[in-house]
Amino acid sequence: MAELGSVPNYVCVDSIERSLWIPDEHQFRRLDRLHLEIAHIEGADRFSWLGNSAFQLTAPTAMVGYGASFSGDFADNRALVLASRWTKISYSGRVTIEGRPALRYEYDVHRGVLAVSNASQSGFAAARGAFWIDPETLDVLQIDLEAHDIPPSLKIGSIVDRTMYWPVLVGGRRVLLARRSEFLLTEADGTMKRNTSMFSNCREYSAESTVTFGSSPGTQVSPPTMEKTRIQPGLQLQLVLDTPLDANKASVGDPISAHTLQSVGGIRRGAHVYGRVSRILNYNDQVPTSKPERSSRPSKHAMYGQHAGEVLIGIEFSQIEFRRSRVPFMARLIDLESQPGARDIQIRGFGYFEDGAIVQYDPPATASFYVSQENPVLGRGVIMQWVTLPERGSL
Repeated sequence: MAELGSVPNYVCVDSIERSLWIPDEHQFRRLDRLHLEIAHIEGADRFSWLGNSAFQLTAPTAMVGYGASFSGDFADNRALVLASRWTKISYSGRVTIEGRPALRYEYDVHRGVLAVSNASQSGFAAARGAFWIDPETLDVLQIDLEAHDIPPSLKIGSIVDRTMYWPVLVGGRRVLLARRSEFLLTEADGTMKRNTSMFSNCREYSAESTVTFGSSPGTQVSPPTMEKTRIQPGLQLQLVLDTPLDANKASVGDPISAHTLQSVGGIRRGAHVYGRVSRILNYNDQVPTSKPERSSRPSKHAMYGQHAGEVLIGIEFSQIEFRRSRVPFMARLIDLESQPGARDIQIRGFGYFEDGAIVQYDPPATASFYVSQENPVLGRGVIMQWVTLPERGSL
């Protein structure tokens, strides 16, 4: 625990593959993949999309907007098992794990130490499990964790996590970090969700700052004030993705960019717009859900889980080049069309699912596209028509 407490701040890339158990097939079926950066800063885990320097405490599920996630497989479960004064540990003997000798221990934390939430409900559960250490180096090789005494109101049957560790050089020091993990959550109705994580590209996280010492306060120069740049609302922008987006290869969180086809309102032709992939769902891989008995928003459209043969690709733009700088991109998708000479596109858009019903418009700066599973590619010959919005994000 002394070594864990002295680990320098670091950041790793976390590639998460999320799957759902299909009872009739007796196997897991992949739902999507996520690419995130996870930083351990001053003892707390923080998350960010790839290439985004702004880390936050928000868990991956909240960042994506759906699914299950567990933050303990990165660092917190070691502290839970080895640092809690409520943990009871017992030695189980010498074993072999992944072909190497190890010492196995079992543990039980009777108190509610795991914060668990499901939909709008939250509560605390106890934890138990086992861990293995190297008999020579005393390195932790693996920790298995199982939640128990889960509040019935959460409607969760079980939570299981398995995390494997390995030594990594961070800032010139040898530290023990997560290598891969598997998280399983079973809901009360038997639905089972699995997240498999692989951690890579771990490195020291550092921030640079500059301090200037003057002879007197009068010699210091105040930084110039920057006028906030605004884009005129109501501009219609034609955007084309710089690289086609293939749902079979892309992952949620991957960065994307597009460029404008025409100059309009001070935005030059060829100006770039930057964003990320926000959602990829193959509807053939979804488990159909029952329609709600009562719906506050009745819809004639098909319900979630009933779009066989289609793949949903969600994108979210965040910045646009404007007057030699990047400013927030506030716009709404209003139309799709083919580029001149291209054949008619087999893509439909405008709308996303919420509580089983379809919502006609996506939030500002986001768009949902439905493409054929036979060719789940967005970008070839597709022109996106966007209209800029006021800062408040509404027309």
